[in-house]
Amino acid sequence: MKLLTYSWKLGTLRGVEIRLHFSLLFSLIITYSLFHPTNFRGGLLAFCWLIGFVLSVFLHEVGHAWAARRVNVEVKSILLWLLGGLTFLEREPEKPFHRLFVYAAGPLATLVLSLLFAAVYLAYIFFYAFLPYETGLELLRFVEAFPTVFLSLAVLNIVLLVFNLLPVYPFDGGRIVHAFIESFFGKSNANLVTMLISTPILIGLIAFGIYVHDYVLLISSLFIALAIGTLNRRSLHWINLGLSYLIKRPGYYFLQGDYARAEPYYTRDIKREPQQVNHYIARALCYFFMLEREKACADVERALQIAPNNEVLLLLRADVYALEKNYEAALDLIAQVQALKPNWAHGHMDHGSVLMKTGSLQLALDEFNRAISLTSQIPLFYVERSIVYLKLGNLDLAHKDQDSALALSEKDALTRAEFALQAYEGCLDWAEDYYARALQKRPRSWYAYQGRADAYRINNEHEKAIADYTRALEINPKEPGLYLGRGKSYRAKGEIDCAVADFRQVSLVTNKIHLRRQAENLSASLAGN
Repeated sequence: MKLLTYSWKLGTLRGVEIRLHFSLLFSLIITYSLFHPTNFRGGLLAFCWLIGFVLSVFLHEVGHAWAARRVNVEVKSILLWLLGGLTFLEREPEKPFHRLFVYAAGPLATLVLSLLFAAVYLAYIFFYAFLPYETGLELLRFVEAFPTVFLSLAVLNIVLLVFNLLPVYPFDGGRIVHAFIESFFGKSNANLVTMLISTPILIGLIAFGIYVHDYVLLISSLFIALAIGTLNRRSLHWINLGLSYLIKRPGYYFLQGDYARAEPYYTRDIKREPQQVNHYIARALCYFFMLEREKACADVERALQIAPNNEVLLLLRADVYALEKNYEAALDLIAQVQALKPNWAHGHMDHGSVLMKTGSLQLALDEFNRAISLTSQIPLFYVERSIVYLKLGNLDLAHKDQDSALALSEKDALTRAEFALQAYEGCLDWAEDYYARALQKRPRSWYAYQGRADAYRINNEHEKAIADYTRALEINPKEPGLYLGRGKSYRAKGEIDCAVADFRQVSLVTNKIHLRRQAENLSASLAGN
């Protein structure tokens, strides 16, 4: 898989790394098939056309990069590959109109290039027409074909311009449409409308590719379809799941929540590449979800020895401190993270969460606002901000954020991982308000009953927790987390037989090893009672 991402560093332009993807080598074959050069002049013509093509793609991306810099967004790199170019930004511009400006800058650069190539072609023709015949017949024969190169490059840029401006995501035209709609109707509506516009045009491209037997277009259409799917969270989940299954099996198990099956793969990867911190991060996350915090912390510490300034590792360590209620240490590490990566939404999110726990509500609100301005598609960000709004007495804005979270993802908005339930402590008023509103809109949502039950359990309201877990199980009797949660509440109330019955039920409804192991351990701990 590393071969697919292999590229060479060409150089740096004003702090922006320029890289050439290995697929660009195939452009040599394509150029040869187009020109079939048989002598030096033919070879020179083909070479000039190839340079013009690569330069056109490069300047298109430079247009995007220039516009991004104008709206204070750092550009990390530009990658040139066979099917075009990619400009990697540190973050997306915050405002839709800024995004519109960045997306439109590339096509504008292509338009200017097409006009310049056309102007050179006309100037060449004009010069050639008035060149005295006595200048030299051989020179005239040598240069007479060059105007065709400039004409073809002008036409090529017009074709690229039209193709790029098709209102299909993720082409520039689709992104322009998305940014324009978002500026007036919000991101969720922009996602929906862009999908509705992109899909029939994509079908048309596929049909055209089949009709003309253009296999490059058909392969490109596959990637376009995957990109369109990212506009919908459910589609994105299935795309990630499918690609992970085909390409990276531990990622597939992780996305499925089967952490005990993912963990051995990451252990194997660590043995193969002990200096690769991403393997430690992935395994640490598995341990967190499996409630094995000591092992998770050990992986984080090992990885920090390798990369002491890795922002993800520092933030994970800060999260552990926050779970241990060592808020001062957590804030110190988060300050380091924000110094390293000031425009990272997750850093601002975690900062706000810790500040909220310390009672600094206005400062927490400022951090949540910043996080959402940087990344507006994560439900948890809105959920956390709604807690602050409710604590500040602004019920309308709290409800607005709750609705925004639910619109993004029902599951992610209503439930949390077991290791993160501590966030509900002291927030029972908010939880009752939030989940009551969610159940008014979704009376059959077992996610809402589970979320409220978890909040009751973490705040020692076990009778209410058991009632909500039971309602959730009536809707979805095959969810193991509900039996585990209800069993824990039964155990807290001293109803041992009921607790053991629930823990035993877990093994009957799931094949996830870590959940069965947790249930077995809980049952064993009650065996002597």
